[in-house]
Amino acid sequence: MLKKINPQIAELLGAHIGDGTLYKTNRGVVWELRGSLDEKIYYIENITPLLESIFDIAFISKFRNDGGNGVWGIQTSKKQIINFFLDYEMPIGSKTYIAKIPKYIFDSNLDIQRSFIRGLFDTDGCLRFEKINSKSIYDYPKIEFGFASKILRDNLKKLLDILEFRSYIWFDKHTSAYKLCLSGKKQLEKWIIEISPRNQKHLNKYNLWKDQGFILPRSHNLVLRRSHNESV
Repeated sequence: MLKKINPQIAELLGAHIGDGTLYKTNRGVVWELRGSLDEKIYYIENITPLLESIFDIAFISKFRNDGGNGVWGIQTSKKQIINFFLDYEMPIGSKTYIAKIPKYIFDSNLDIQRSFIRGLFDTDGCLRFEKINSKSIYDYPKIEFGFASKILRDNLKKLLDILEFRSYIWFDKHTSAYKLCLSGKKQLEKWIIEISPRNQKHLNKYNLWKDQGFILPRSHNLVLRRSHNESV
């Protein structure tokens, strides 16, 4: 049966596959979506309104004392939310090695497919800039994903082919990750227009690159730290 799907639901499902989890506790099942502290604005201005538009329930994202410096995210055990993710075939427990893009995303229209990729990229993707050669500056953009799940990487490659993005894949022995990359200025501009990422950690890098024509590796961290400090 074809599932009810719209761009908002697709984006949330993409975000869940990127950084979400369903897990059991003594009291029941919990859903959690969380990221690094520099993603605070993304959770407040995008994830929370997205959830509220889908479920018509108030959500509050919070700091959580986990990891080295803590994380920022949302956690709930509301049955409506748990059943939603179960209905959309999201597994309970670790999805690290089995994550995949559901068939109903492939069967949907381009807007829904783009929204799904937006959610996945905003939570689990990377934008960085490299030198073309030793004499050049850090101005060559690369959009990258790295997954423990080979099927998720291969599914994403297939979906990007449908959307007419050029990407290449490989296995990184150093990190044991199945990787996918889109490279070059044309691919980045197409990505910004069609996928329309909303996470400020990506947009800050993109805007700085547009303003000055390059980004030093250290500037990535400086821009993100400045954005976080301004939001606190």
